[in-house]
Amino acid sequence: MGFDLGLIIAFALAATATLADVFRIPKKLRSWVAVVLIIGIYMVNQWLYAPGFDWKTALMEGVTAGLATVGIHSTSKNTIEQWTASKNKKNKDSQSAV
Repeated sequence: MGFDLGLIIAFALAATATLADVFRIPKKLRSWVAVVLIIGIYMVNQWLYAPGFDWKTALMEGVTAGLATVGIHSTSKNTIEQWTASKNKKNKDSQSAV
């Protein structure tokens, strides 16, 4: 039986919006939440419904599906922008305290 990968991706993306709001995750980092959810749900789905479950194969397929969904380039670009902005804010705060 099991769930189709498209359904898993749709569910994970819908859950990402809710979880990101609840945990106040910055918008530029929300794609990582989606990747983790896709990997987790896919691995559980394979464990429950796939005959001869191989966790390494399920992990690699989940990572591939997750990164393909959110876009590797966009996700890394947004992560670097968020990290740089956060770092600049910390430097600015420490200089204004002096």
